[in-house]
Amino acid sequence: MASETAAQNFERALKLIKVERVFEAVPLLDQIIQAEPDWAEAYVQRARVRKRLGDRERAIADYSKAIKLAPTAQTYLARALLWLEMEQLKGAIADSRQAIALNPELAGGHRLLAKALERFGDGLGAIAAYKQAARCYIEAGDKENAQKCIEAISQIKAASPLQSLQPEAESTGAHQQTDSEQSATPDDYVQRVQARYEAGEYAAAKKDLDWLLSVNPNHAKALCLRGLIQARLGNRAAAVADLALAGKQHAADSVEGRAVRFARGQMRLILNDGYGAIEEFSALIDSAAEQTEARLFMERGHSYRLMNNLDQAFKDYSNAIALDADNPLLYELRAEMQQSMGASESAIEDFQKAATLWLDVGNWQKHQQVVEAVRSLRQKKEPRKVTATGGSVPIKSYHRQLPVVEVLLDGIAKYDVVIDRNAPNSIITQQMANQLNLNLVSYRYVYLADGTPMELSIARLRSVVIGETIVTDVYVAIAPDHATVVLGKDCFSGYSIRISGNEITFLRG
Repeated sequence: MASETAAQNFERALKLIKVERVFEAVPLLDQIIQAEPDWAEAYVQRARVRKRLGDRERAIADYSKAIKLAPTAQTYLARALLWLEMEQLKGAIADSRQAIALNPELAGGHRLLAKALERFGDGLGAIAAYKQAARCYIEAGDKENAQKCIEAISQIKAASPLQSLQPEAESTGAHQQTDSEQSATPDDYVQRVQARYEAGEYAAAKKDLDWLLSVNPNHAKALCLRGLIQARLGNRAAAVADLALAGKQHAADSVEGRAVRFARGQMRLILNDGYGAIEEFSALIDSAAEQTEARLFMERGHSYRLMNNLDQAFKDYSNAIALDADNPLLYELRAEMQQSMGASESAIEDFQKAATLWLDVGNWQKHQQVVEAVRSLRQKKEPRKVTATGGSVPIKSYHRQLPVVEVLLDGIAKYDVVIDRNAPNSIITQQMANQLNLNLVSYRYVYLADGTPMELSIARLRSVVIGETIVTDVYVAIAPDHATVVLGKDCFSGYSIRISGNEITFLRG
């Protein structure tokens, strides 16, 4: 039960959200969560606000916390929608299924699952989900949305030949083979199940493999994949048993036997057996008859990382890059190692290389994530650069006894700005940010000039010019257009400021 104060603040936050004063609601929700860290609904409301503010990653984090505290179909569905917006299809599929499991009559859950499966390339799965959504809408008397689902089915059928990534099942739970399964080889079937495993649908993927292994109990690839799934589900003994049985099917030095050992290394890594994983991958690297595969070094790098041996992890990621120089993930992994080791410059170089390669392969979401990592690292690393000795400029007016001067931002536009050497943050307006075409780099809680606390977007100005004074790399908060524009001590930390008559002078040091 929440305290009376927290409950009152929560009501206030809901009222602020209702009248579109979401910036003011965030600090209240933060206070509530700090006082009542187990109040799931507070996390849900903050997630909704953060989504409206465009902060999807932290909205995901809040929904995840709410789900951990009190899982509901609606919360899973809300997180699934965010995953879908971010083109994280595997997350959208997994969360939609969880929502449906909690509420099988949730029409929106079936419909969102259908959209995610359609984008994922599972046409038959999408059709099945749209059918369920239409049925739920009809039972709820919503003919309009039911018709939209039926139209979506027609569009999928007309678009291309259908493929399914999952087997159908009777209501009794017994497996029923589809036409595509009957014509597919066991290896094809395992490859399809692999997609479910990679989407995090471990229970469903295990059920599919249980069926295949009931027909073909010694299929090594199926045993390896089920062993990995058992490890993910925490079933250590079953995982070990599956990999052991798979190992008996092939000679250790054969191609198939090496594949089994590779899976065994992955299993040990999943089970946090770092030493064992290192042993497996090292044996594969040492016994490689031909050129070693990059993935062996990458997986051993993961194993060293698990053991907190950053130097060895860095070396293995470097070896992997030498073998697969166009793999963006490898540069990203090595950058993380270098960041942990304090090598910021090298980390930035690798992150930038990863960002370029992610863009080359068309993964915009990963590109943006890595770009944000570079910006964050630079913000921590780079001191602000002062490139002129300073000088005097005329004071145009005063605002609350603080001088107002004309400044040139990013060499693009001039603005009248308040100079407040005691203000902790520099602030510009949203309109200014739009004119300067600034990119957002993070978020921060900031107090406006009138004392109002807000969570605001942060952007980077390349330059601030006041007369002969030039300051580069200034981070500014972007406030609503009614806010006072201020340059504070975070901008002028390299200067002392002197006001004399109608002039303000900036002196170095």
